[in-house]
Amino acid sequence: MKRSLPLNAVRVFELAAQHSSFTKAAEELSLTPAAVSAQVKLLEGYLGTPLFVRSNNRLKLTAAGENYFPRIRDAFRALQQATDQVMGQRSASLRVSVPPTFGTKWLVPRLFRFFAKHPDIAVEVVTDGGEGVWDLAVDDRPIDGAEQAILAVSRYTPVCSPGVAAQLQGPEDLAAQMLLHERPGRRAAPAVGWDQWLESAGVSPGSVSRDMGFGDGTMMLQAAIEGQGVALAQELLVAYDLAAGRLAEPFRLDVPLQHTYYLAVSREAGARDETGLFKQWLFAELGTVP
Repeated sequence: MKRSLPLNAVRVFELAAQHSSFTKAAEELSLTPAAVSAQVKLLEGYLGTPLFVRSNNRLKLTAAGENYFPRIRDAFRALQQATDQVMGQRSASLRVSVPPTFGTKWLVPRLFRFFAKHPDIAVEVVTDGGEGVWDLAVDDRPIDGAEQAILAVSRYTPVCSPGVAAQLQGPEDLAAQMLLHERPGRRAAPAVGWDQWLESAGVSPGSVSRDMGFGDGTMMLQAAIEGQGVALAQELLVAYDLAAGRLAEPFRLDVPLQHTYYLAVSREAGARDETGLFKQWLFAELGTVP
C-alpha cells in the first residue's frame, strides 16, 4: 500500500523553496531550522529524490525541486482561495510584486482608486524582486516563464528640494552640488548614472567632486527632499512629490536616457478576472495601452 503524502512536509518545502532558506521558512512556521530541514528530508525520502542542493550555506532547488515547487505552490494557493470563499472573505485576491521604490512612490499612492472600483478584490503588495510567489510582477527586467508586456518607459531627470533648485540655473551648476544616485541591487537592471546624464547634457563628469549612493531609491529621494543634494530620478517615480512641492525639477532637458518597466503575469493567474482588471487599471493609470 502506498504511504500517505506527508502534507505538513510539503507545506514546509513550499515555504523553504519560496524563501530559498530553511531559516526564513522556520521563522514563518515558528519552527527551528533543524525541524524544517528534517521535514524536507522526510519529503525527499517519500519522493525518492533530492529537492535542494545544499552547499556553502546556500540553498538551491534541484531540477526535481524546480519542477515540483510551482505545482504545489499553486495547489496551496487554490486551497487558500477556496477556504477564504467558504469563510465569506473577499471573493478574489492578487499578490503583486513590485520594486520597492516603484511601490512606494508610484503604486501605493494610487491603489485607493483601484479599491474604489473593485472593493471585492484584495491586493497584497510584496517587494521580493519577482523571486517569490506572485500573480503579477512589475520589474525592470523581463521575467522568464510568464506573459510579458512593457508597462512604462520613464525618462531620467534631476530633482531636488525647492531651496536647492533656486541655486541652479543650468546643468553646469551641478558641479557644486552633492549628487545623489541609486545603487541597484543584484537583480535590477543597470541604472542610468550621473556620468551618463551629464555627458548627454554636455557637462564633463570630471567637474563633479561629490556624490552619495543609496541602495534604495526611496532613501535617495528622501535625501533630496531634505535638501541634501540633487537626485537623478525617474520622472515616473517623482510625479507626486513634484506636484506636492516636496521636490522641484531645476531644469528640464531632453536627455534620451530612459528606464523600462515590464509587467509579467503568471501562467496560473492569467485567466482570472481579477488579474485582467488589475492589469487594465495599471495601464489606465499610466495612460498607455496594454
